[in-house]
Amino acid sequence: MVCALFFVMGFFVSIGGIRFPGNVLSNIDFFIFGVLGFIGPVGFYDSYKQKRKKDIENKLPEFLRDIANATASGMNIFDAIKSSSQGDYGKLTPELKAMVAQLSWGISVKEALTNFAERLNTNEARRLAITINKALEMGGNTAVVFNAAAKELDQIKRVEQQRNTEMSMYSIVIFVSFFVFLGVILIIDKTIFTAIFELQGKMAGKAIGNLRIANIDPMEVKNMFLTFMFVQSLGGGMLGGFMTTGRISSGVRYGFILVVVSIVMFKVLF
Repeated sequence: MVCALFFVMGFFVSIGGIRFPGNVLSNIDFFIFGVLGFIGPVGFYDSYKQKRKKDIENKLPEFLRDIANATASGMNIFDAIKSSSQGDYGKLTPELKAMVAQLSWGISVKEALTNFAERLNTNEARRLAITINKALEMGGNTAVVFNAAAKELDQIKRVEQQRNTEMSMYSIVIFVSFFVFLGVILIIDKTIFTAIFELQGKMAGKAIGNLRIANIDPMEVKNMFLTFMFVQSLGGGMLGGFMTTGRISSGVRYGFILVVVSIVMFKVLF
């Protein structure tokens, strides 16, 4: 709703239906606000969900090792899960309480683990549930099964951290390039176009040889630079965020941040 309102106001500003004193806000500004109003909530809400999932995944290996230790001491699988769930596992704790409640209602361990994975809704949790369920069906040493599952999750986490570390270097290059672009735009505006506007004020409409000095609207130039910066910041942020985490949603969040930074710098420096 708010995004649509910004787009409508931008349309009326572009056709002259709405005017602001001193052209403080242009139609480009409202279009950018509309885009920010859309991508901002989407990016940050998804970031919150991903952080919650990450916190849960980081606690899963600890929980699995506690179950392995409990079963190694002679507990059955139900008592081991119930006993281990009494610990503090951060955001994972409520999910463990729900799984123990299902087990107390008579639901099988296999079904409880499957429901647990569906609630977490992560690839790691689903793979974990399938692996443990298959191992429990085949029988054998339960402690070994849970320890192996914990090691697998630790290995996945290390691989992901290594990937993020390697790709973050490319993201840094993209972000640095963005600020270099801002600097280049600022230099062009303060040198070349400042000189053009000064010459235009003195010789607008006059001819130098076969060249005629045109009357350039400074507001159009300003909007042109603002559009350049918006496209560069949104595209660079989305690409940099995607390369860092491998998710488009992170790219949307980084794009939002860079667009806000570019808008603030533009309003202050240009």
